[in-house]
Amino acid sequence: MTIDGTTLPSELLVIPQPLIGFCGLDIAHQSVHKSIWDAFSGTLQRKPVDRDRDRAAVQYKLLPPNYEFPVAKPKRASYEWYHPKGILKRNWMLKHLHVLPSVVVLFQDIEWNDSQWTEKQVQCAAIVQGLKNALQERNTRLCLVLLQKSAPLPPGEDMLAAERAASLTTACGITSKMLFILPHTEHLMGYTMRLESAFLDMAQSYYALMSKRIRTHRDQLSAAHTTLKIRHQYKLGFVAEMRQDFSTAQKHYFQAYGNLDEIRITDANCMEIKTIAGFLNYKMCRLMFKLKTPRDSINQFIIHVDKYKNCLGFKDLAFEHHAWLSTQHSVFAELFCEAIKNGLPALQTQHPGIYYQKAAEYVIKRREAAQQASASLLGTSPANAAPNQSLYTEFFGTRAVKTGDPVAEQQANVQLCELERNYNHSSAIIALLSQAMAQFKIYKCLRFRKKLAIDMAEEYLRSGDHAKALTLMLPDYRQEKWTTIFSDVLLKTLRCALLSASVADYISCSIEALSLRHHGEQKERVLLLENLWQVFQSVPPVPQTQMTPDIQALWSNALASVKSPIQIDLDKVSDVLELCATFQQVQLNNSDVLQLNLIVRVLTDVPLRIRSFHVLLADASNPQITYKLEALKYICFPSLLQLRTQQQPLEQEHLEPKTYEKNMRLEPGCYYQLMCSTEAHQFNENTQLRIARLEALMGTDQIGALLTCSANYARQPFRHHTRSRDLDDNMTINTICYIAPTFHLSTQTNLGHVLSDAPAPTTMLVNEYYPVVTTISNPYNVYLQNVGVHISVPQELRNSVFLTTDVSSNRQKLHAQIQIDVGELPAHGSNTATYYIFSLVEAEIKLQQRLSYTLDVDRSAAGGAGGASHSTTPNSTDTTPEHVNQLVTNSLAVISPVQIEYLDETRLRKSREDTLAVRCAGDFKFSARFYTLNRRPLSQVYRGENFLLRANTEVLAADEVEILDSFFICDHNLVQSNYSFKRKKYTNKYRAGDQLESVIVLRTNATLQEWMTARDLERSKSEESVSNKFVSRQQKAQLATGQVGDAPPQLSNAGQNNLMSKSLLGKIPTSMTIINNNANALQLSTAGVMSNSLQSDDGKPGMAAADDGATMPSSGQDVHKSMRVVYNKALEAVQATGHCRGFIKGVYTLDAAAGTGAPTIPRFGVFCIRWRRAGGKEENESKFIISGLDIVEPPLNIYCTIEEKMFVKMPMAFKVVLKNPTMHVLHLIATLSISKSDNFICSGHKQLDVSIMAYDEKELVYNLYPLQVAWQELPVLTLEYNTKADPQKHDSQNALLDELVQRALPKRVFVLPPLKQLTK
Repeated sequence: MTIDGTTLPSELLVIPQPLIGFCGLDIAHQSVHKSIWDAFSGTLQRKPVDRDRDRAAVQYKLLPPNYEFPVAKPKRASYEWYHPKGILKRNWMLKHLHVLPSVVVLFQDIEWNDSQWTEKQVQCAAIVQGLKNALQERNTRLCLVLLQKSAPLPPGEDMLAAERAASLTTACGITSKMLFILPHTEHLMGYTMRLESAFLDMAQSYYALMSKRIRTHRDQLSAAHTTLKIRHQYKLGFVAEMRQDFSTAQKHYFQAYGNLDEIRITDANCMEIKTIAGFLNYKMCRLMFKLKTPRDSINQFIIHVDKYKNCLGFKDLAFEHHAWLSTQHSVFAELFCEAIKNGLPALQTQHPGIYYQKAAEYVIKRREAAQQASASLLGTSPANAAPNQSLYTEFFGTRAVKTGDPVAEQQANVQLCELERNYNHSSAIIALLSQAMAQFKIYKCLRFRKKLAIDMAEEYLRSGDHAKALTLMLPDYRQEKWTTIFSDVLLKTLRCALLSASVADYISCSIEALSLRHHGEQKERVLLLENLWQVFQSVPPVPQTQMTPDIQALWSNALASVKSPIQIDLDKVSDVLELCATFQQVQLNNSDVLQLNLIVRVLTDVPLRIRSFHVLLADASNPQITYKLEALKYICFPSLLQLRTQQQPLEQEHLEPKTYEKNMRLEPGCYYQLMCSTEAHQFNENTQLRIARLEALMGTDQIGALLTCSANYARQPFRHHTRSRDLDDNMTINTICYIAPTFHLSTQTNLGHVLSDAPAPTTMLVNEYYPVVTTISNPYNVYLQNVGVHISVPQELRNSVFLTTDVSSNRQKLHAQIQIDVGELPAHGSNTATYYIFSLVEAEIKLQQRLSYTLDVDRSAAGGAGGASHSTTPNSTDTTPEHVNQLVTNSLAVISPVQIEYLDETRLRKSREDTLAVRCAGDFKFSARFYTLNRRPLSQVYRGENFLLRANTEVLAADEVEILDSFFICDHNLVQSNYSFKRKKYTNKYRAGDQLESVIVLRTNATLQEWMTARDLERSKSEESVSNKFVSRQQKAQLATGQVGDAPPQLSNAGQNNLMSKSLLGKIPTSMTIINNNANALQLSTAGVMSNSLQSDDGKPGMAAADDGATMPSSGQDVHKSMRVVYNKALEAVQATGHCRGFIKGVYTLDAAAGTGAPTIPRFGVFCIRWRRAGGKEENESKFIISGLDIVEPPLNIYCTIEEKMFVKMPMAFKVVLKNPTMHVLHLIATLSISKSDNFICSGHKQLDVSIMAYDEKELVYNLYPLQVAWQELPVLTLEYNTKADPQKHDSQNALLDELVQRALPKRVFVLPPLKQLTK
């Protein structure tokens, strides 16, 4: 039996749904009936949300054959003299929810064409009549469902079905609307849903009639029938809920709740009023949540509790009132949770956890009130009531006690106290607190959740479950420095550990209770320390006389099975012992001694005995490898000032360390400096040692406590103003020590050429093979193997700087990185390695040099001796509070460039990377310009025209150089004059600033469309040439394309690079080891056999070779036409087709500016300068690719021939050749005019009509007789088109002819005096 105020009835908590009863279904023996029942009962106990699935909220009940319906009560004619004994009967809601259906459905297996139709009709009528008799005076609806095998025909087609249906309804006394057909076919679910809708309509009409009847009774009541008004309003609200009319139901519940205020509350009816008020409040709050008005629901609950929280009733039964308040809060919290699941948002200030926590508080008050009632009632009067006597009547909240009978009331109160004493209050409190904690966690109320956890732990402790209480004592108050709260929690935890015989927790709590932050006196801490040492000695902390036998047995078993040592994290247990470790040096060699100091201070006011101290070291790169060092020496300092004085190196009086003994007593307030030392060779070289954790072992051999903390020193949040109380202000704390490796090689590098007259090293020049000699020495008494030197060019200088070890005549072995194997070096031995640097740019070259060797070692001996030992014991995590700032060491070790790699157990490889810086200066500054024969700048070249190339060279080298030779190798499409082959002789030594110039006469017989490549030349040799030159040139003009060059159009630059890389790989010497020898290391550009870079006129590196000369130079501008290229000797890089003439290998002689639409620019050739240093023997070549100009088809070619030397009064021939390069006949008028000064006497046609056939030429010869000495103006020849002979020409085209004449004919000549022979 339960007390009414403790719980709400189950019929109140469910959602009211219409009840429909099924008769005539034998689900146990007939599968068809079972399938029909499953189709309907699938919605049993369904929720309102099921309506989203097109199913009605209906409750079905399977009625047995002899089901007894409740008998209807006789109707009252008047309520004038009726006085009810209570407000609401207990069985009313149960009756309408589960007993009395609103609709009774009779199922019968009858077919329209059944042979036994008459017998089944009579049997069905009898059953219907029996149901009518059982439902007398009830408004329950009755309907008949015929189960048939086939689907019915449309109305009007089956005459037999219509006839027999009319006969059946007449026999049963029902209307046709109460007869249904249910075919059990494959569409059973669809028929079921249609029947369900019809049943629901009948149920709605039943409950509507029921509401009308109740409303009629309510209207007959007078003002004196307040109790009946409340009852009828509640019934109207309940029936409205059955009809799913929630707004009307809320209105009736609200009216009933208001009518409760009209009843005067006394001790006798207080419980009944509160019970009914609780029912109504629950209904209203639930409907408000459902109707999406949560604020109104919360306000209603607050008003409800405020109204009835002071209605105590009988003082001896105060626990009943607190139970009612707890139930109200817990039930409302459940409603709140359900509303949140349905989408209601909650806040930190308003969520279900608040009400769960309030319900738990009222259960605590209920327990206190029950204890007081038991002391007052059960202690004074015995319980005379029969144990099986019922306490309550048929009405909610009313006790079966005769009003005004004190004895009966006393007996009822005693019986209630007996029931309450058997109730488990602790389990109810714990359940409510756990629900509240879950809600507070969801809504991030963590501080309140901590408080509830402590309350739950106290409840476990009160109930005797000490183990669970121990798990809930949270350490959060320790970190947040809530000393008062944490002291209380710590004492309770210590008590739980004592009663549950938890040795680990008892030791941890006892050590933490020694802190001065724990509120207590010194004698209490001394007592705690004594009890702690008793546990260390395997003795219970409390005498046996003060312990129960059960606790004694628990302690005996726990002490026998404890695992020692017990780890305690001092990072969490603060203010007991302060530990700080520091290395004396931040960097050590492999042969040094590692020394480490451990500073210890006791923070409590009682002395502590520590068995030993250890420091755990870890490799920073591999934290899994740890080493443990034990402190063997110590020095005691009474104050921090003396410790600071001891740390100063200038202090002469140093205290001698003492040997640390086990279980030595450490006095409070003193600073103890403990020293650890070991050999550094135990650790791996090139390792950063980090202090991982600090350990202090406290206890005996049987049981001990391992106090551990992280090595990260935590600064105090508030610094002391004197700076004499903080440890880090008085000593340097180094938590990292670097073990520097020993490198057994030393190098000495000599740069440049060794010349007899140059004591200082020479400066490296561009296009020079610059020697570097590295001497490698072994100054140690060890034997080194596989000694090697690896030199590599930086990535940004790849394809501009190269390395080689071969300086023979075949200089094709250039690499971006080289490996020189020195071999073996004995003790105190040395060897040399020589290589050469070749650069195309002026830059600061920083080569990466890596020395490596292998060494035989014995790894098994390392770390085997000395004070350091490997530790595999798991330690607590290196965690510190988030608000603590970590100390940064004042000095950090510099990481060595030495790298160590263990090949196996007996061999290791050491390597070191260095940087070798070499400054490369310029050799020459080169510029090329094109001019006409009369020395005017050229912007474009006509095919067949002679023009000048002026190559200017300026010496940039700081040292003296000797120029051996300079020459120009032109392209196959160009022709040099014989005058250009006369090479200039260089005899002097040149310094920086000296300038040289070479003039070369060139001519081309092909335009850009006719430009011939090496492939075209080979093809022309293999095919038959066309004899007709007209047809040949026409075919060339028609077949000319924009892509002309050595490579086919489909071959990309990357493809060319790969091909050229393959050709270079074949030239790598077999005596060298090339590391990472891929296409990128030997990548070629589009312009050179190897790599190239641009050298502009100002000496600065420019663009790549493919971009050089891609734009047309403008007339009169000093444009750039040169490029440095790496290949072999100039003559070897050219496919010769003549003397100083041919195709440049690997260089497109006709490049197009991709994507820019600019015209193609040819490469005219290579200008080479052979030179060497003054006094040196090594010859070098500086090569410059010269970009050409645009070549167009001229309307006329003009050539002039004149004597090389001209003497006065001696006749000379002045010949002009006119060549027609077109396929049309040219008609010209040639006119020769002599100046007025009469410097010359001329013979020949002064005006002549000339006709030149296609691709033919015409010579004009004049005899000139000079009359004066020195510079003289030549006669002027003018050409113009003969418009009469060729009407297509006009005078505007004569300007082009005049320009051609100006470019080809000289203006003046120098006339020498007469020869002596002639004068005589």
